[in-house]
Amino acid sequence: MDEKPKVRPVEAFPVQQDGKTLIYLKDPLNFAPPIGLSPMGYFLLAHLDGRHTFVDIQAAYNQNFGGLLMSEDIKAFVGMLDQHYYLESKRFSDYQQAVIAEFRRKPHRAPAHAGGGYQSEPLPLMAQIDDYFLAPKGPGFPADEVVRTTTAETPRAIVAPHIDFHRGGPAYAWAYRPLLESDGADLYVILGTSHCGGRTPYILTRKGFETPLGLVETDDEFVTRLQENCAEDCFTDEYLHRGEHSVEFQVLFLKYAAHKRAALSGQPEKPFKIVPILVSSFHELMMRRTPPEQTEPVGKFLRALRQMVERDSRRICFVAGVDLAHVGKQFGDSEPITDQFLKWVEAEDRELVDHLTLLDAPGFFSHIAKDQDRRKICGFSPLYSLIHLLDGVRGNALHYGQAFTAETGSAVTFTSVVFNY
Repeated sequence: MDEKPKVRPVEAFPVQQDGKTLIYLKDPLNFAPPIGLSPMGYFLLAHLDGRHTFVDIQAAYNQNFGGLLMSEDIKAFVGMLDQHYYLESKRFSDYQQAVIAEFRRKPHRAPAHAGGGYQSEPLPLMAQIDDYFLAPKGPGFPADEVVRTTTAETPRAIVAPHIDFHRGGPAYAWAYRPLLESDGADLYVILGTSHCGGRTPYILTRKGFETPLGLVETDDEFVTRLQENCAEDCFTDEYLHRGEHSVEFQVLFLKYAAHKRAALSGQPEKPFKIVPILVSSFHELMMRRTPPEQTEPVGKFLRALRQMVERDSRRICFVAGVDLAHVGKQFGDSEPITDQFLKWVEAEDRELVDHLTLLDAPGFFSHIAKDQDRRKICGFSPLYSLIHLLDGVRGNALHYGQAFTAETGSAVTFTSVVFNY
C-alpha cells in the first residue's frame, strides 16, 4: 500500500439522510461506483492528497478531534477506496486501461444509463417518455391528423437538457415535440457537454449507440472526413463517450421521436444517423477573455463542421444536450439557496438564453464572463459552438425549468429551445 495515498479527481457533495449528513463520492469518468462517506471519512479523504503519510493523518486527526486513530483503521479505509477504484494506484491504472481497451474493441457504445436513468425495455421506456409529454408541465402530443398531414419544416437545431429524466423529463418533451410535428432529419449532429473535460476541445467517436429501442448508427464517413479537417486528434479521449450521458440521452430521445412519429402518422419509421460530439470546457478561455473560436483547435473544427453541413444535401439538424446553471453546496457554493437567489438565477439564465436565440456569440460569451461563470453554466461550450454553426435563423425558447434538490441543497437549471428555418 502506498505510504502517501492519493485520491483521484472525484466529485464530493453533502446529502442529508434521516437527519444525518453523508458525503457522496461520484467519479466523473464512471470507473468507480458512487459511495457514501461519513463526515469523519471525508476528513480522512481530504488528507489523501499524495503528500500525507499515515502518521501525518493520525496527527491531523488528533489535533482536530483530540483522539487516537489507529493505523489499521486508516489502512482499512484506504483499502476500501482502492477496492472501489477511487485511488491513484496500479490497481486503478490496470483497471482503467482494461476498460478503455474493451470500449475501443466494441463496435458500438452500450447504453450506460439504461436500467438506472431510464427503463431498459422498449415498451416501458416508450411509456416512460410518453408520460413526460403528458405531464402537467409537458407539451402534450400533436394530434394524429396534424402528424399525418404535417407540412412543418424539420428544425434547424434544438436545445434540450441533459439532466436526469425524473427531474427534467417534461423539458425534454418540449425540445423534441418539434420532431414529432415534422418529418425529422436524415442526420443529427449532437453537441454534448463533456463533464470530464478532455485533452481536445471536441471529442469524436465512430461508434453507433445502442438503445433499448434499437441501434442508432453514427455516420462513419462524415466523422472521418471531419477528423481529417481538424487541427488535433479528436479521438484521443474517445473513451469519454463510454459513460457520458449528455449525448446518450439525446440519442435515446431521437430514437423515441422516430418511433413515436411513425406510430402517430401510420408511416414506416424514418431512418437517420448521428454525429456524436462531446465538447470540452471553455472555462480557461473564458477566464482569459479569449473567444474560443480565435484558437486554432476550436476555430478550425467549427469551420470544418460548418462547411461539411453546408455542402451536405441531406436534411441535417443540430442537437445540443446541455444544462444551464449549477448552484448550491453540491457544486461548491457555501451560501444556502434561497427563493430570492433562484429568482436571480432565472433572470440571468433567461438573459443568457436571449443571447442564444439571437445567435449573439459576443453577448453570450460576455454574459458568462462578466462574473467568471458564477452560475457554472455546464452547457457553455456546446451552446457557444452551436451559435457559430447556425446562421440566418432565430431561436424560440419553449421551456425553462429549475430542479432544486433539498438533500444536497443544490439546483440545476435547463431550457428547451428550437431554431427553425
